[in-house]
Amino acid sequence: MTHVRILAWLAVIALLPACLWSLPLVPVWAWLLPMGIILLVGYRLRPEQVEEDEDIPDVCLARGDDPHLRQRWKVAFSRWRAAMDALPDGVLLLDYRFAVCWFNPEARQMLELCPDRHLGRPLALHMEDPLLDDYLRREDFTHPIQLASPVNGNLVLEFKFLALTGDEGWLVLIRDISGPYQLEQRQTDFMDNISHELKTPLTVFRGVLELLPEMRPDSPQWENALGLLHKQSLRMQALIEDQTRLLRLGSKRYGFPFERLAMEPFLREMIDAAVVLSGERGHRFVAEIDESFPFEANRELLRCVASNLLTNSVRHTPAGSEVGVTWELDDQRRPVLTVADNGPGIACHHLPRLTERFYRVNAHQKVTQPDVKDDHGSGLGLALVKQAMARANGKLEIVSHLGSGSRFICRFPPLEDAWG
Repeated sequence: MTHVRILAWLAVIALLPACLWSLPLVPVWAWLLPMGIILLVGYRLRPEQVEEDEDIPDVCLARGDDPHLRQRWKVAFSRWRAAMDALPDGVLLLDYRFAVCWFNPEARQMLELCPDRHLGRPLALHMEDPLLDDYLRREDFTHPIQLASPVNGNLVLEFKFLALTGDEGWLVLIRDISGPYQLEQRQTDFMDNISHELKTPLTVFRGVLELLPEMRPDSPQWENALGLLHKQSLRMQALIEDQTRLLRLGSKRYGFPFERLAMEPFLREMIDAAVVLSGERGHRFVAEIDESFPFEANRELLRCVASNLLTNSVRHTPAGSEVGVTWELDDQRRPVLTVADNGPGIACHHLPRLTERFYRVNAHQKVTQPDVKDDHGSGLGLALVKQAMARANGKLEIVSHLGSGSRFICRFPPLEDAWG
């Protein structure tokens, strides 16, 4: 290509004097046309150029000192890099020592890589994961490895190592598998939790059924046994229903369309249901509901949040306790639902685990507050609230101290300016 371009320029130089000499005799287009064709051919056949300061990894340039060969490798890598930049997955280029030579924008975002700090440094030093250290040490890359993201611990990344020809390095493909991984984890947790939580009611069922033949139908023991079976059946039903709700909330297959809600009648309905649940225990409910701002949400998600918070306040506070329900707009224009009680409160070491499935603090409450009702809830109430708030793009906050009650604060996304 270079030789053709040189010949084109020589032809132009050779024709120029003849063109100038014949200028008065020949029309302008007759000598401009061949010169233009020659110049165009030379331009089209010029080699593709790559900026000299372009960041080309050494692993791609170890091909000798021939400048033309190096130029062709630069052009090839430039095209390859454009293709890698368009991929939705992360791509890393490592040398034989597993040091980072290059990465595409997706890998930079996934791993928070910076050219100044990470180019030339081993990947293991940035990840700081013992699983990766052992994986690289064994150099058995038959199967990809799954690691937690160094940026967000909730994300799971899959690393696939592909060897470059000549043992000169590695191409690493990084894929975010958080969705499939979390789905599999939820299914595993569902089976583990169900099998564990069903052991108690099934044991009760078996024991009572073994004793029933020895009881007389008109005896008090018979009535107590039937009451125990009924109570355990309700517990099993609540457990299965709550687990089903959790799976539905955690799956993106189910949509939760939003609608404009009137919060005054909605929350009054939730409070009336809590009054019925309290019954003779006489909880007092105080509501402060601000309807001066519009609010859009999914009715099912909001019902899950309000119902579970009010139910927990009734179940885990003594008779006659006061439960406050507040709906307001904070200083950042975020709608906030708060359910507060003046019960015994919760010790601080319990707070980080309150939203875990089946985590209960009833044992402590029964010692300090014997009149706290223990009706064997499913243990999934706050887990449901947390998941529902996540689907509503909101956040659950819990504030509690022993002896001073508890506050459960649900903060929804700020209202859009269009609502102002």
